[in-house]
Amino acid sequence: MKIGRLLYIFLFGAFVLALAIMGQAILLRQIQTDVEDAQERRHDSNTLARELHQSSDDLTRFARTYAVTGDKRYRDYFHQVLDIRNGAIVRPEGHEGVYWDLVVAGLLPEPSNETEGAVSLEERMRRAGITVEEFSKLKEAQNRSDRLVRREEVAMHAMEGKFDDGTGTFTREGPPDREMAMRILHDKTYHDEKAAIMEPIDTFLVMVNARTQQELEGLNRYASRVLAGIIATSIGLLGLIGVLVWVLHRRFLRPTATLLTTVGQIGDGDLDARTQIKGTDEVGTLAGAIDSMSARLKSALAEVHERAEEAQQQAKELATERDHSEKLLHNILPVLIAERLKDGETNIAETFPEVTVLFADIVGFTRLAEKIGAREIVTMLNDVFGRFDDLAVKHDLEKIKTIGDCYMVVGGVPTRSATHCQQMARFALDALASFEDYAASFPYPLQIRMGMHTGTVVAGIVGTQKFAYDLWGDVVNVAARYESTAMPNRIHVSEAVRVRLDDDFELEDAGEIELKGKGKMHSWFLTGVANDMGTIIPLKNQRQS
Repeated sequence: MKIGRLLYIFLFGAFVLALAIMGQAILLRQIQTDVEDAQERRHDSNTLARELHQSSDDLTRFARTYAVTGDKRYRDYFHQVLDIRNGAIVRPEGHEGVYWDLVVAGLLPEPSNETEGAVSLEERMRRAGITVEEFSKLKEAQNRSDRLVRREEVAMHAMEGKFDDGTGTFTREGPPDREMAMRILHDKTYHDEKAAIMEPIDTFLVMVNARTQQELEGLNRYASRVLAGIIATSIGLLGLIGVLVWVLHRRFLRPTATLLTTVGQIGDGDLDARTQIKGTDEVGTLAGAIDSMSARLKSALAEVHERAEEAQQQAKELATERDHSEKLLHNILPVLIAERLKDGETNIAETFPEVTVLFADIVGFTRLAEKIGAREIVTMLNDVFGRFDDLAVKHDLEKIKTIGDCYMVVGGVPTRSATHCQQMARFALDALASFEDYAASFPYPLQIRMGMHTGTVVAGIVGTQKFAYDLWGDVVNVAARYESTAMPNRIHVSEAVRVRLDDDFELEDAGEIELKGKGKMHSWFLTGVANDMGTIIPLKNQRQS
């Protein structure tokens, strides 16, 4: 075997083994990071469960203590626990564990009424990275705790001589009834509801621990295999290096010294230098090439300089064309998808289990187009959809396409987002307000219908000559049908959307509608963003009383 081929084999083998070791080391580090992340997620999840449990116990303790002592401090503590849990006031430092014991003892100050930066326990649950099933268990426990709070509030109002008037408010007055308060806070129903709070918390902890344990076991098995691969590859690399050193010492050391000397002379400008090495192997061939090179180098230098100038000019032109092509591609496709196409991907298709799709359609567009000219109708569509495009960027949504007077936008694609439904809701409200503002100055009546639905889609690139990024799935069809059955200038949303927006937005019951291929489905109108200040002000007034 020729020396060159043998050397290439050695170098290629060493390179492959080194790359394998590097790749396995990166995998091992990633596994370690995954283990740490899994443990941290478990810790955060357990902390949330303990905090929910602790807040329920604190509420019970303060309600009962107030019923026994009548000391209004405990009533205020009760409301402060609720405010912290609901995100009405900022969660104080060291809130975990024995915080309230130290506050009651006067060893720590009471929580401030600071609201800026407050985060509710439910929002922290969403950010914890738990599964939908696990979140539902914590949410179920919190809902049960909130129902128990209602009983505790009835008891505390009884201590103040205020009773439910049948409408859920405490306007009926009478003598304070400590016995009623004590009975409510200690009867069997109270204890049953208290125990019911703990059941989903316990189920949540079991689910989190089981999921984390399964993740850790899989990662440990994977790490063991990777580590064994690193050891085996390292042994192979060391053996290959030993053989390579022996070959280099035997067949390259002395001829290389002569070659280096001659090359050094040529590098210093002595183009008449020669190696004087003869032979038929690679070293001899290399020596002959060096001798020939020195003879041709003078004539080549001038040509190289000329071509270098041409290459620089071509490089500038190529860079200009590349920038132009990238701008065009980013106008057609999402940036992430465009970058993946540039990296060589061809069949781009992904499943997104949680996205929100919105369709908007101008009412009576065909009749309007008959009344005004083509230029005016295009100008109107460009103005309206231009506003929508700006709002899509503002709310981090992706415009998919426009078909005539129909505008389609999606949240959670291609960048996945846990708040895609809330983002789309804010977009829809802003878009409707912007459209109505535009319609007020338009010479003809303008109305729009909007429909929203949440679910799973497949998204990807279609076409080979003209690329298009599109969505497929039942959620697209359902969203379109909610739009087609919407009332003018209303945002028509599905039950799935209502579930995700109920805590943060105001919705109006639209009753059941008949959807083609789906039968009767419940629907809602999105009307605005929820305002929580009404629940905060009464609590502050109570604390001041």
